[in-house]
Amino acid sequence: MSTRARWIIGLLLAVVIGLAVGLAIVAGDDGDDDPTTTLETEIEETEPTETEVEPAVTETVPDEGGVAPPTTPKPDGTGGLGAE
Repeated sequence: MSTRARWIIGLLLAVVIGLAVGLAIVAGDDGDDDPTTTLETEIEETEPTETEVEPAVTETVPDEGGVAPPTTPKPDGTGGLGAE
């Protein structure tokens, strides 16, 4: 028997075994799965409420070439570097 014939027989045998295993798995399924249920829910539409937001106060710092301005302590001794 030639090598090519052995390969073909081996591949066909592998396919047949694979199909048999698949059939055994499908046949072994008992089909007692719980049925799915669909629940209907009602959605209430509400009108959007308007909220007035005050704009944030920002301080404009002139551009000094990308260097942050130095921090100075506040008059009460707080602030500056390392203040939390």
